[in-house]
Amino acid sequence: MRLRRTLHRFVLLVSLCAALWPAAAAAAHAPHSQPPVRVGIVLFDGVEIIDFAGPYEVFGNAGFGVTTLSPDGKPVTTEMGLKVTPDASLAEAPPFDVILMPGGDVGQAEQDPRILDFLRRQTGAGRELLSVCTGAFVLASAGLLDGLEATTFTPRIDELARRFPKVKVVRDVRWADNERIVTSAGLSSGLDAALHVVAKLRGVEQARSVALHLEYDWKPDGGFVRSRLADRHLPAQLEKAVDWPKDLDARTEFSIGDERQWRKRYRVASATPAAELLQRIGAGMDRQDGWTRAPGELRWRSEREGRRWRLSLSSQPGADAGHYWIELGLSADAQR
Repeated sequence: MRLRRTLHRFVLLVSLCAALWPAAAAAAHAPHSQPPVRVGIVLFDGVEIIDFAGPYEVFGNAGFGVTTLSPDGKPVTTEMGLKVTPDASLAEAPPFDVILMPGGDVGQAEQDPRILDFLRRQTGAGRELLSVCTGAFVLASAGLLDGLEATTFTPRIDELARRFPKVKVVRDVRWADNERIVTSAGLSSGLDAALHVVAKLRGVEQARSVALHLEYDWKPDGGFVRSRLADRHLPAQLEKAVDWPKDLDARTEFSIGDERQWRKRYRVASATPAAELLQRIGAGMDRQDGWTRAPGELRWRSEREGRRWRLSLSSQPGADAGHYWIELGLSADAQR
């Protein structure tokens, strides 16, 4: 009798699971059947994973239908070696409401006529166009950012301004919105920009709901802006101005700071002694515009944006004479 009751309960449980499973599966894939908003993501060899995967999560959790594309519909290899099989080629792409152009190693993508022509065809008609990180270079190469404000990955902001003088490059924002074209800064900024697009299309409440589901601290007004940090004041041409030893092997151990100070430490292997390498770097610093050296010291000062900044160089010994650390420090005096 007990066995019969156990079997009866098991059958009821299986029947209940069978009844609920199709509904759950349908709900999970509903955005891909008849979505209210259709999103196309352009993939290419060298694409940065977080640039497309982060916004994919945002749009998918907002109930949007997401389709991945590559120029020929064939798999692509990301910048970190992950292979991704897209849903379709650019030529087979259905109509979209939102187009995402991620970044990464965009050297070939910004010269690919299939990608550039596709992006040009997608502008207008009420469509939203979003770039993440260096994806802005692809939009600019297509001529879509001329006369518009745009931003990109912090280390390449100056390059964007230099190569595309018709673009109004902005440096201190997490994303820049030009009504139908949105460009975001680097990497995780794509999450914020994608949530911004959700807010534009479906309201701030739904965007906040998606952010909470993703356990992401979204700031609709901008939030963290990487390009505001102190390392923007480091001499951009220093590396080219130094007579580096031919056997030098220098690797960044860390690069950290905030808006008022920065530290960079390098692990060095070279037959050139640390003291000599410091003098070589110091000679390069002496050639940097706007920096004045303190007599007899490895310290410099500069006035920038109403503040006095101080830069210093130092070394620490390693396991032997051929291995050591070089550290660069940058700090701002208290505002006067």
